[in-house]
Amino acid sequence: MRTVTQAFQEFLSSLELTETQRSDASVQHTYLRSALQKELDVEDNFLSGSYARKTAIRPLHDIDVFLVLKDCKAHNPRSAPSTVLETIQSVLEKTYPKKTAVVQSRSVNIAFTGTEIAYDVVPAFGDGDAYQIPDRDTNKWIATDPRIHADLATSANETANKRLKPLLKAIKHANHKHGKLARSFHLEVLSWNVQSVAEGSYLDGLIELLAGLQGSICDKCPDPAGLGPDIQPELSRCLKTQKWLSDMTSLARDAGRMAADGRTGEAHAKLFELFGERWPERGKAAAQVASAIISSVRSSGVDGSGTRWG
Repeated sequence: MRTVTQAFQEFLSSLELTETQRSDASVQHTYLRSALQKELDVEDNFLSGSYARKTAIRPLHDIDVFLVLKDCKAHNPRSAPSTVLETIQSVLEKTYPKKTAVVQSRSVNIAFTGTEIAYDVVPAFGDGDAYQIPDRDTNKWIATDPRIHADLATSANETANKRLKPLLKAIKHANHKHGKLARSFHLEVLSWNVQSVAEGSYLDGLIELLAGLQGSICDKCPDPAGLGPDIQPELSRCLKTQKWLSDMTSLARDAGRMAADGRTGEAHAKLFELFGERWPERGKAAAQVASAIISSVRSSGVDGSGTRWG
């Protein structure tokens, strides 16, 4: 049986994208961005979101493409958000005639079956030191700057001795396993302000990060770039997420105590409950371990039937 430390290393490695996945994604998003450049008046384009911040986990489901358009007659920030989004939709369907591009609140999504990767194309216009992106739900343009988000993510990870991003990926995986109660970007932004996870084992860091997220998930969460709207979702969702984070923190703390006591199998059982099939050891629940001990003692001939076990 692996130690908890060994299992944690193997588990975290399993969340990383493979070289093949990275290569396939690179070829695909390079072609897509080039096609958009040819069809539209583009000032700049770059990758954003979790893929760009290096917090995406395997399997890779989506990549954000941030498309900075020139202010011109064909597309400009004076148009309705839906108009610009539909322009992007039209170009994507022209580029990939057998696919359907889907207009979302702030982006246009197009999915591919070969790589199983979808792309969210976010149209934007430069606005001084920030960008304006469409919000179809409010019919307004909102300010943002994903590059500031990327810099903040890198800075927080460096402060935590490069352990924050791996642990955040672990929590994102658990979030997916348990029904995606939390918004991934919300968890990420909150994680930047949690106490340092630079010391101790990965399990110690996991406990600290889960507890910190649990304590702050219902707090106000302004855009860390100081530009866009509050990132916090509705209160009912925050409360449900807080309860889930509390349960996950309890599982991690139990695993930590069991591992410290040398009860490795029981620790693995707790972490398997937290992370699911991706965790490399199923372990043994406490009741199963106790039952096995009793069974072993009964059959040993030392304390057989008729003595104190009788």
